[in-house]
Amino acid sequence: MNGHLVRVPLFLAVLAASASCKSTAAAPAESPAETISVETMKVREQPMPRSMKLTGSLRGGQQTELAANTVGRVVSTFVERGSAVKKGDKLATLDVRGAAASMNEVRRSVELARAQSDAAKRDCDLNTKLFEQNVISAAERDRVADTCRNAEISLQVAEARVRSAGIALVDGTIVAPFDGVVTERHVNPGEYVRPDSKVVTLVSLTDLRLEFTVPEANLAAVEEGRTLSFTVPAYPGRTFDGMVRFVGAAVREATRDLVAEAIVENKGGVLRPGMFATIALVTGEAPSPVLPKSALVKKEDNTTHVFAVVNKRLEERIVQAGAEKGEEVAIVRGLSRGDVIVMKPAEGLRNGQAVN
Repeated sequence: MNGHLVRVPLFLAVLAASASCKSTAAAPAESPAETISVETMKVREQPMPRSMKLTGSLRGGQQTELAANTVGRVVSTFVERGSAVKKGDKLATLDVRGAAASMNEVRRSVELARAQSDAAKRDCDLNTKLFEQNVISAAERDRVADTCRNAEISLQVAEARVRSAGIALVDGTIVAPFDGVVTERHVNPGEYVRPDSKVVTLVSLTDLRLEFTVPEANLAAVEEGRTLSFTVPAYPGRTFDGMVRFVGAAVREATRDLVAEAIVENKGGVLRPGMFATIALVTGEAPSPVLPKSALVKKEDNTTHVFAVVNKRLEERIVQAGAEKGEEVAIVRGLSRGDVIVMKPAEGLRNGQAVN
């Protein structure tokens, strides 16, 4: 009995020792942290454009509500909202049959008035000669001269009526006064319009106006001819340019600011009237930390990041980019001169990653 009892604990001890050895052998060795190679540079300072942040809205370079210049029924419309048109394109036509009939009538009256005027001139010339020959009296000569003048006046009135009727005919066709886009069509065929009836709203997209307000304290920084840059929410990361062409003459007392305006060349027609703009108005130069644009990482939330190297590890930082000059950009916040950053961050870099 005693021999059997002794063998069982020894067997268990062997099993325990074996399990312990297997557990020790299965434990993996701790691997060293992954290290990657990156190209770095030190942040330097150099003079960069200094700008003032403002906000504004884009307006059409030309914007007009075209109205009818005559009375009539709309016969046809040739555009819809969003239609692009060229100067001189037809937008709508009116029923001008009344004007056409009036034109025929006044043309006949002109022919009659011209015949009467010609006859009166002949009589006037003849009576002048008869007066010089003492055949008729001065009173008779003057009477015929008055008739001649009245006939000439009647002819002028008839010709004026022809011109007026011609204008009515022309006004029956409403055309685009400049290249642009129709933002609203206010009439439909069959509607009756008057001289003050709106027909079409037309906006030019070639050159836009950027309207913005300038605080009283910053008026010295704004002058005609100064360049500015701006961004719009529709195109994040894209910068557009403009030039100040108007600065208000008086400060508004209620808001202590004044209205200014810049002209914007709408290359590609991507900008639209009504867009909100964030403006950077250049006011001079000042030393600023500078990076190449290639060092910046744009995130989906519209923030700008860089990867700094601190103690051989990556440190992802959010920075505020400022003015640009060529391929370089000023850093307003987030970096200092001498900081080491990754020049061209590759995808997949992460905060805390070891580098050499």
